[in-house]
Amino acid sequence: ETVDGPLLIVAGPGSGKTRVVTQRIAYLIRVCGVSPYRIASVTFTNRAAREMRHRLTQLLGPNIRDLSAGTFHSFCAMVLRRDGDAIGLDRNYAIYDSSDQIDLIKRSMKEVDVDPKSFAPRAVLSAISAAKSKLLDVDGFRLAGESYFDEIVLRVYERYEELLSQSSATDFDDLLLKAHFLFDQFPEIAKKYQDRYVHFMIDEFQDTNVVQYSVAKQLSQTHRNLCVVGDPDQSIYSWRNADIRNILSFQTDFPEAKVIALEEN
Repeated sequence: ETVDGPLLIVAGPGSGKTRVVTQRIAYLIRVCGVSPYRIASVTFTNRAAREMRHRLTQLLGPNIRDLSAGTFHSFCAMVLRRDGDAIGLDRNYAIYDSSDQIDLIKRSMKEVDVDPKSFAPRAVLSAISAAKSKLLDVDGFRLAGESYFDEIVLRVYERYEELLSQSSATDFDDLLLKAHFLFDQFPEIAKKYQDRYVHFMIDEFQDTNVVQYSVAKQLSQTHRNLCVVGDPDQSIYSWRNADIRNILSFQTDFPEAKVIALEEN
């Protein structure tokens, strides 16, 4: 029932994190009269997104058709399909899966004379993924690099991005990074989404990385109704570059935020 302004819900295991998100959405629509079109709710896995939509369908029926509920990646993919041409991305772009990415990394390494026996392709791809999750494109990584390995990664990163562009393709990390750059470089496009989404909610907030949190902040600038639900002791996606500091910085970024602790069932 706390629907105005930023909200941090701190919730431990078994306290009903997903349930509180779905019930909050139902409350916004049924009681507060908010159109589903003005609400976005994101989580991290396709399975969690399906569970969220299933629960919302049970609560609201066909009312959820206009609701944006899915993964962070699917949300950003939707934005890029609609407006990515502003940053030179074909609206019919392909999304490369992990197998495609490794193949392209190996090709990139070969073309810039990096020996895969000396530098494991998966380690190079992991370094590029980590860079993108921290908002570092090729130019940013060039400035941030400190080690010899970073120099090697930079050479591959540069060619990898060129080959993705030539194929009108993105990888999963690009979906987030390019959406962020789109909003950053084209305020009028950002404003369209800021105006639309009166309420933006993030489930499993402890698993967000820097770029995901940045996109959420961009989208919440107008209405500031950003609701995040997370457990600071339960981050399971450190290998996906999740940054637990996002929970700690939320109250700094939103000093007017309310904090509610859920009790275990």
